[in-house]
Amino acid sequence: MKRIVRLVSLALALTMCAALLTGCGPFKRIDDSEEEIEFVADGGTITFPEGFSPVGRRNSVETVMMDSTLCAAFTQISVSSRSTDYFYPGSDTLTVVAQGDAGGSMLKSFRVNLWKRTDTGTEWVDTLYFRTDNTVGTGTFTGLDTNSRYRLSVAYDGSTTSCTGSLNASPVSPDGAQPAA
Repeated sequence: MKRIVRLVSLALALTMCAALLTGCGPFKRIDDSEEEIEFVADGGTITFPEGFSPVGRRNSVETVMMDSTLCAAFTQISVSSRSTDYFYPGSDTLTVVAQGDAGGSMLKSFRVNLWKRTDTGTEWVDTLYFRTDNTVGTGTFTGLDTNSRYRLSVAYDGSTTSCTGSLNASPVSPDGAQPAA
């Protein structure tokens, strides 16, 4: 009986080792290589209202409204995602202009995710990818409902990397009123 228990234990241990070595499971490691990421178009201008510092607090997204534009500055150290407050889009298209700096690390991209508030929580809508070499890029989210509330989150893959940057998103309205054209 002892021999059977030992053999079963050995077989179980070998099976677990084999599973660990083969990377068992449907998980795919995200590779931050430019060949696999579709970046937004380069170009655009990021502006801030007078008195707003584009350098946010550590591990935060600092935001302010300027007319119908949500202005944000983010500083993230070892944090996978930070979000803005909820807002209403001013039209069915939201334009995001952003730039980021990874401080010379191997990180090549960060992403801006759009989330929609629902009756049961929050649901992911879409993602835009930006470079982390201080290149300003412009992307759009389309098909939005102007009567729904949304938020943006800034995220990147890496636990020991910092990413600092800024963005403008427009047109938006914090209270649901249509922004002036």
